[in-house]
Amino acid sequence: MPKNVVLLIPAYQPSPMLCDLLRSMQAHDQAGTFCATVVVDDGSGLESAGVFSIIEALPGVTVLRHAVNLGKGAALKTGLNYVLVTFPNAAGAVSADADGQHAVEDILNLGRILAEDPRRITLGVRSFDTGVPLRSRFGNTVTRFIFRAFTGMKLTDTQTGLRAWPRWYASVVLPIPINGYDFELECLLKAHEAGAQGAPGIRQEPIRTIYLDGNRSSHFNPLRDSMRIYFVFLRYCGTAMLAAVVDSLVFYLVARSSHNIAAAQVTGRGVAITMAFVLARNVVFRSSESVPIALAKYLAFAGLMGVISYNILRYLWSRLGIPLVLAKMLAEGLLFVINFSIQREIVFARTRNGKGEG
Repeated sequence: MPKNVVLLIPAYQPSPMLCDLLRSMQAHDQAGTFCATVVVDDGSGLESAGVFSIIEALPGVTVLRHAVNLGKGAALKTGLNYVLVTFPNAAGAVSADADGQHAVEDILNLGRILAEDPRRITLGVRSFDTGVPLRSRFGNTVTRFIFRAFTGMKLTDTQTGLRAWPRWYASVVLPIPINGYDFELECLLKAHEAGAQGAPGIRQEPIRTIYLDGNRSSHFNPLRDSMRIYFVFLRYCGTAMLAAVVDSLVFYLVARSSHNIAAAQVTGRGVAITMAFVLARNVVFRSSESVPIALAKYLAFAGLMGVISYNILRYLWSRLGIPLVLAKMLAEGLLFVINFSIQREIVFARTRNGKGEG
């Protein structure tokens, strides 16, 4: 059983405070939890050469370099790949940010947790009280809410940079074709998918919340990088919306030719249901439920929702005079969140293991 852990720090134009952090880590790691430190220079340029020359001179520290700035996700992947190849006996890596947001004792604690449980993904989660900068508090609150709505996982801090990456998990996330800050959120979705296959759940460890000078040293762009993060969720549920479009299109064509709403509703559901089931099971929810059981539940659920949708549609069209296609879209829209939640929790239910999952 591997017992050593590698410290991984992606760095873009770091301040001398990174040198202090590394020295402090080496001084306080009396148990020898960390066997090495890997710092990835993500194209910082000549202005940071002095800082990296000091870092390279520290014992047990390796600096990997990108010729240009490729993004935090790319730096993490470069570091994780190096760890897997160079340290075959290591339990994995603990990543920390280079801007002084993580306390030495918290980094050491995550290292000990990974050494003791080499299969467990661990997040160092912050508390977001009134002392946290508004852009950080708002962004994390919105992302946390959306993440739970689409995955059912209750995570306190979806944007934390302090994470324990077991070897198996590092191998799973390396092929992700994302290089920015949204890489870390995509990794959480991968962890959610792996949980359905029996992997240990995510553990959450409270850590100190440190923001220096209003977090001005962070290279996170609130608008650009937040939009990239939220786009992960749009991709995640987009397949379900595609099925709804097919349903509405078939409904319109049949209703226009037959003037029979009931027949149009049944036909639309029937055409879309096969595609929707395959996409929902294999792409959206990645369920491990057996096909016959999942299909039986899905058909029963689809029939029930079809009846409810039909009655809402009839009311909007015949009583309120709303155009037929618009009434169809409104009926489906009203049921979308309920539809999604029931499919996630019941139809395509899968075991969620471990501390911190809800």
